[in-house]
Amino acid sequence: MSATRLPTARGQSEADLTTSSPEQAEFSHVTVLREAVTAAVARAAADRAEPVIVDCTLGGGGHAEAVLAALPTAQVIGLDRDLAAIAAASARLGHFGPRFRAVHTPFGRLADVLRDLHIPDVTAIIADLGVSSHQFDTAERGFSLRHEGPLDMRMDTSTGLTLAERLAAVSLEDLADILYEYGDIRRSIGTARIVLQSVQEGADTTAKLAQRLAARLPRDRNVHPATLVFQALRIWVNGELDELQALLRDAPGLLQAGGVLAVISFHSGEDRLVKQMMRAQAPKKYGEFTRGKPQAAGDEEVQENPRARSARLRLLWRSRPDAPLGETGEDEDS
Repeated sequence: MSATRLPTARGQSEADLTTSSPEQAEFSHVTVLREAVTAAVARAAADRAEPVIVDCTLGGGGHAEAVLAALPTAQVIGLDRDLAAIAAASARLGHFGPRFRAVHTPFGRLADVLRDLHIPDVTAIIADLGVSSHQFDTAERGFSLRHEGPLDMRMDTSTGLTLAERLAAVSLEDLADILYEYGDIRRSIGTARIVLQSVQEGADTTAKLAQRLAARLPRDRNVHPATLVFQALRIWVNGELDELQALLRDAPGLLQAGGVLAVISFHSGEDRLVKQMMRAQAPKKYGEFTRGKPQAAGDEEVQENPRARSARLRLLWRSRPDAPLGETGEDEDS
């Protein structure tokens, strides 16, 4: 299908479209697997006059910037539910002019956004499922183990219940299920009890909650005892796996022939969902697909950015009718 030029903001009603940014606080984030993602997108965009790429997790704009710089005729739509990310990326990428557009929305609404923009399909879809350094390091966002911040953890602070509000209403059994499912925490009932008791006894900030957990959970020399608990709580507050399931359901059908879906995951629950979709649902529902072999960050990247050590990139290619068999390597990972 021929490339689709992005429409102007005029006439758009449902998608919250942003092309310029207000003043924003410094937004720092090191882009993970930047070169690998850019190479995959460039391959999908080969021989296309005006490729359209969606960066579903815009963040500070690292992947989007790399793609825009590498592909002079490409247009990038960046989605993010974090208004600070939207502002920072819009400022960073503003010099690309109309080739870049930011949309304030969860990435689970990808299909709705493209429908609102009258774009039937796209060349590539990127999703980096990691939390940005800015969110971790900004105390008032409530993600950090180290900094005093409110029990919030919302990626979109303009909507939804905070962590404190959710903990005030959740049952012990439901919280235990959340910790087990989203944090792989085996002794989830006991850990859930510690969380609820800690909050009831006055642990009303992230640092206080982390300290209570550290005092009562088994210690690991390399990982803070509260790390997996905070991961599970963050995923719960933001409905992250629900959003991921919606993205994985819709994204393959939105790719052009020869297009690629590139997903970077950071924990087993996310990676399991991505792998299952790429192996089963997409080929049956949308046609012929091939999987690229999963990629991890190299030693040099991990040394520069320790948060990249658990990153895994999986690629799903929508086959072209004229593509030779075996053009992409199959995923041999179990």
